[in-house]
Amino acid sequence: MIAFIKRWQNGLMAALLIALALVGIRLWPHAPLSQLAPSSTAVYDDHGRLLRLTLASDDRYRQWVPLAQMPPALVQGVMLHEDAWFRWHPGFNPLSLARGAWVTYVRGGNRQGGSTLTMQLARLAYRLNTRTPGGKSRQVLRAVELELCYSKDAILEAYLNYAPYGRNIEGAGAASLIYFDKPVFALTLPEALTLAVIPQDPSRRGKADNTSPSPPSGFSLGGEGVGEGAESQSADVLQEDRKAPLHPTLSPAKSCGGEGFACSDDLINTRLAAARARLFARWLAKHPEDKDAAPLMQLPLRLRAPASLPFLAPHFVEDTLADARLSGTSAPVLNTTLDLDLQRVLERQVKNHVEHNADRGVRNAVALLVDTRDLGIKALVGSADYFDGAISGQVNGALAKRSPGSALKPFIYGLGFDQGVLHPQTVLRDVPTAFGPFAPENFDGRFLGPVTATEALVRSRNIPAVYVASKLKNPDFYQFLKDAGISHMASEDFYGLALVLGGGEVTMEELARLYAMLANRGTLQPLRRRIDEPRAQGARVLSEEASFMVLDMLRQNPRPDDTLISQPGGLPVYWKTGTSWGFRDAWTAGVVGPYVLAVWVGNFDGSGNPAFVGVETAAPLFFHIVDALRARDAQMREPPRAMPKHLKRVEICLASGDLPNAWCPQRGMTWFIPGKSPIRLSTVHRPVVIDTATGQAACPPYDPAKTRTEVFEFWPSDLTKVFRQAGVPRRAPPAIPDCTAAADDGQAPQITSPVRGATYTRRASRDGEERVAFNATVDASTRELYWFVDADFIGTAKPGETLFWQPAAAGEYTLRAVDDRGRADSRRLRVDVVQ
Repeated sequence: MIAFIKRWQNGLMAALLIALALVGIRLWPHAPLSQLAPSSTAVYDDHGRLLRLTLASDDRYRQWVPLAQMPPALVQGVMLHEDAWFRWHPGFNPLSLARGAWVTYVRGGNRQGGSTLTMQLARLAYRLNTRTPGGKSRQVLRAVELELCYSKDAILEAYLNYAPYGRNIEGAGAASLIYFDKPVFALTLPEALTLAVIPQDPSRRGKADNTSPSPPSGFSLGGEGVGEGAESQSADVLQEDRKAPLHPTLSPAKSCGGEGFACSDDLINTRLAAARARLFARWLAKHPEDKDAAPLMQLPLRLRAPASLPFLAPHFVEDTLADARLSGTSAPVLNTTLDLDLQRVLERQVKNHVEHNADRGVRNAVALLVDTRDLGIKALVGSADYFDGAISGQVNGALAKRSPGSALKPFIYGLGFDQGVLHPQTVLRDVPTAFGPFAPENFDGRFLGPVTATEALVRSRNIPAVYVASKLKNPDFYQFLKDAGISHMASEDFYGLALVLGGGEVTMEELARLYAMLANRGTLQPLRRRIDEPRAQGARVLSEEASFMVLDMLRQNPRPDDTLISQPGGLPVYWKTGTSWGFRDAWTAGVVGPYVLAVWVGNFDGSGNPAFVGVETAAPLFFHIVDALRARDAQMREPPRAMPKHLKRVEICLASGDLPNAWCPQRGMTWFIPGKSPIRLSTVHRPVVIDTATGQAACPPYDPAKTRTEVFEFWPSDLTKVFRQAGVPRRAPPAIPDCTAAADDGQAPQITSPVRGATYTRRASRDGEERVAFNATVDASTRELYWFVDADFIGTAKPGETLFWQPAAAGEYTLRAVDDRGRADSRRLRVDVVQ
């Protein structure tokens, strides 16, 4: 008895030691089974539609999907069909092995392997030759090793991700995408059971045929759910697949090839249908609640031909994959910002435009659409035809550095607004002008004379733009482009003022970022390709006010004549063209609704064509796309954007762009930034008393019976010369005799607040709350009073009204009050700040 107890204790101790050893083996760190083989990458658009499934590094389609994301019907169907005892055996099933050996080697029947799921995973993972007894033994040992090191769920997960599905397709994740065009978790019961039976013979069951459902020699449908016979067939399939793998198509025509696969989608073949029907019968025995699915099993089930895998938005997809590799964030699934519907809109319009203009030598074009709300790229057409080698179609033209022509001019004016150089109605001079050694000319070789800043931008006049750029400081235009991230720029001296006219080079993506900056009120942000990319906070490069004014100017740019007529009251389009020197690049870029759209027409080899003019070649394509976007979404609207709080409207005299005096005949409105925009009282229009007898200026006292008052334009001598050069007639005012200088022209304003010599002290703790009151007594003829601090226009007040001013900092200021007849008063003002 004592000996029995000792043997029992020793046995129990040995069992405990074995159990501890097994636990230790399981707990010892092991490489995840997902690392046994590389994975493909599935790239999706923002609505979850597959754009491309890439090959893994070993030239196989393989998508790792966690077990939790596998549909229960597939998981249970695989175990029911392949290995009903999977949850209980130690890696091998002795009964199945014995039966397989008896049938194969004793009876001489069809070859049967008797493999469990674990054994099949061992063969796949370790590339074992299991067609011999020795190979089978190694397979069993490897299966036991897997069971010791990994959980049942981990083994099942690995098998579902490595099982062969025909040619070079492995795993249910990749097979679901390829055959059913959907992620595996979305499979229906008929689709899941179809995938459950394919791995037993992926080569033959992938073939569409009309033959008898009876299995051919050497093929077993399995029995009692233990997977007999699956192994030998799968081993053969793996070898065949390596001979004829499936690759992404690089031509627009779908390639056929490989046994059992057609060029178009086909119904599942009869053998596969029969195997699935038998599995469904066993499924109903365990899941009688699914009996209502029987009619679905009778419906035709169509598998997509592997050669029909989507190959969409190729330039965008390749950029996204490259970015993921560079950032080290490559993953089995990439969800992108691209909208496939918008992508097709752009592709169709680019294709139609190139075909329509082929007789003009137009063979290539690029288009990019960006959502200004999150800076996501919604569509990208990198060339007119990705598959056309004659135009280097696989090159992504959106990344090429090219001269933008005049497409960057809006940003020059935006900088000018921020630096107090001009406002939208400032009168500029479009006349022959030399800026040191640089003497620019206009594209049309003509000069318009005086033009407003808005007209100069809309009509793309070069001399006014160069003039504004020459006045920019801190930052100048070169530094602005550097701050905006324009890459690979030469030194500033290399460009000079020619940078204004497209002397530098930008990519389409860089240009789109700049226009998106205008739409986002001066904040520059990087473009996004992936949904999981966080939106960067961005950097301010223009003020809200300047960005708003630039867009308002671009909104006034009329559509070219050869596009559809703009709909009255429709969605506004803010756009600008550009043409590079030598007619190499034709650009149009702009903002429409929530999008920035940029298009380019040219040749990738840089050769010129007189047809490559922005307004003639690129603008029509731009507006064809705009019209297609409107037709697709009739409710497309601009995102809500608040009015910049410091932006004001002021009345001006249209002739001079300055504040109107009492005699200005034509007035308009302009935007201006108080304290920043340069604006003064206009002195162009002045009254002159004319002697009716002589037609000359009269001397006081004036006899109403013999005199009349006329208003003349008094232009400075340099502008008078401009009018003559431009051929613009102007009525010359008469000579003014000295006697008129003594004429009584009313009383000038008298500033009453602030008082002369006073110092205003404000507390730093109340910054933004304390203001200085401006007031003045004026002549009875005065209707408007304009207040200036130094050179900055502060505001307008009626006689008797008080205007309040908030000083920005301590210091000495010059205050001026000017009435609408040009009479003025000024005084010095000191502001101190105390704690």
